[in-house]
Amino acid sequence: MKSPISDCPKWENPSFAYFNNQFILHLASAVNNPLPTRKLLSPGITIPAVRGVQSEKHVPVTDIFDGASLNKLGYETSPAAQALVGDDTTPTLQVDHYTEITDSPSHPIVQATAATESYWQWSAIRFTAEAFLLPFTGHRWRSAAQHFQLAEPLQRCVDSLLPEIMPHAIAMHLRMWPSDLSFGQKDPCHTNEVPVLKHVFSKCDWSANYLYQNVQRVQTSASQPVVIATDDRKHPAVVDLIARLGDRAHFMEPTGSCAAALNATVPENERKWRAAAYWPILEAATMVQAEAFVGSFWSTFSQLIAVRRMDTSRTYFVQNRAQAFLWWYRWGLISSALGVAAVLTAWTFKRYSRSRRASMLKGDEGTLQV
Repeated sequence: MKSPISDCPKWENPSFAYFNNQFILHLASAVNNPLPTRKLLSPGITIPAVRGVQSEKHVPVTDIFDGASLNKLGYETSPAAQALVGDDTTPTLQVDHYTEITDSPSHPIVQATAATESYWQWSAIRFTAEAFLLPFTGHRWRSAAQHFQLAEPLQRCVDSLLPEIMPHAIAMHLRMWPSDLSFGQKDPCHTNEVPVLKHVFSKCDWSANYLYQNVQRVQTSASQPVVIATDDRKHPAVVDLIARLGDRAHFMEPTGSCAAALNATVPENERKWRAAAYWPILEAATMVQAEAFVGSFWSTFSQLIAVRRMDTSRTYFVQNRAQAFLWWYRWGLISSALGVAAVLTAWTFKRYSRSRRASMLKGDEGTLQV
């Protein structure tokens, strides 16, 4: 009898994928996994040689996420299952899209190699559209995202970061570098390429005043703390925003108890690179717990915070007043537009029917006269 573990789909991480990209691959696969008839097999997490990591590393997915919570999503996390990663002896079916993960007795393992980045591309597009833009499609993404609980050492780190401030604070992520989801645009401000994108959640016009207005739009009081995460603390807009916020502004910093929790579970020669690799993961998980969140829409870091937050009514993206109005009333506006379109269609059809009937009557009259 074939082992049920051999019925696990698996995929390979594309070479460009940082942690957030790989998180979306895991989330998208879980959302579309036909449970309970099929199990999922994670390829693990690849740590690229960036942000203090000297050379590329590879860790099991259970080093990041709690195994029991992954099991609820259909992931097989046993050592025997992990041994199948990279095993070429079991028949595989190569797929381009995660929705092709279906039962296939002749191909018990589904492998998405993302050779053309198609698996990642479609996962990211569907994630963005269904989790944030389309109506009635976000729940399954948020529901699955809740099960991606951090492994115990990482969760202990999260619990040690601003524990007295974060539950009452506005968490603000400012992505100042070129966006993850730029849809092929080489210029982060989309200049002279697709001009309309400049006016859609664009960071090109961000100033300290603009960002501060977003804080004022969200804050429950003028003294509410603001915890900032950004990839460029020296950016003029960020520096000026911090000055405007004064002692309301906070940044997360590694703590002694966090270092102790990590160091207790990994060899000494791995502590430095793991601490560097895990820090953005810890920042994101901590910001999930904030009273309110303001993120950068074209950032997978912000999106993965937003989709894990239970209170969507206190989850925002940096916007101006016009964008905020359109965003919060989008379903009413869309419904109104559809209603107007339906009325115009009915009116046009009625006019056409009358015109055609009149033409037919004229033709009949002409025939009778002859």
